Amino acid sequence: MKPALSFLALLVGVPAATAASLLTLTNPVADGAIITTAGNNDRSDWAGVAAFPTDPNESLTTDFQAVSFAHDSTNFYLHQQMYATDAGGFLHNNQMLFLDTDQNRSTGYLGPSGLFSVGGEYMLQGPTFYQYTGSGTDWSWAWVGPVPSYDDWPLNDHEMAFARSTIGNPVAFDFIAATDFWGGGDAYPDGAHGGATGGSYTYTTVPEPAAALLLALVPLLATRRRR
Repeated sequence: MKPALSFLALLVGVPAATAASLLTLTNPVADGAIITTAGNNDRSDWAGVAAFPTDPNESLTTDFQAVSFAHDSTNFYLHQQMYATDAGGFLHNNQMLFLDTDQNRSTGYLGPSGLFSVGGEYMLQGPTFYQYTGSGTDWSWAWVGPVPSYDDWPLNDHEMAFARSTIGNPVAFDFIAATDFWGGGDAYPDGAHGGATGGSYTYTTVPEPAAALLLALVPLLATRRRR
């Protein structure tokens, strides 16, 4: 098949995100806390999950508003909010999310003429994942599989769950969303078509800063106790 409690992460020991990353977030949730059953139409389980910044309403046919990610022990969760969608809605192939799972722009899909701010190893197009098999700017993708659980109604507010292993279980990934490869449609963030100097966002699964700070204090507390 061809492809048609939330925290700002101040992290130690995590592979560095690309220089273009504008914001890093982590949203750990309890297993089963987010329900993505088709027809559920309930987003109350996303309360307390921090979304990435709201994109301006540009009155486009397909227009991104905000994207949220969360994770539990086995799954990633995605919530996409749109100002507008075309008649195809969530299933339409011009609504794409590119995931840079190695956080290295020199690998993965860069868009035509290298326009993208990330090198995407995976593409989510509607409810289907593809893995990049090309050399940077050529359109070459291998089918990975469908998203097993999603709720696509209303069309401008949908959510999904997929196994972390689907995209190689990365500790962190950079991402952008786009409706047009050449920059004529919408992008999230708006600088996603800006090449190496453009913008992207980063999601990570590592412990939130409070936990990281506690771990950093353990050696110090042990030293004080020995005195």
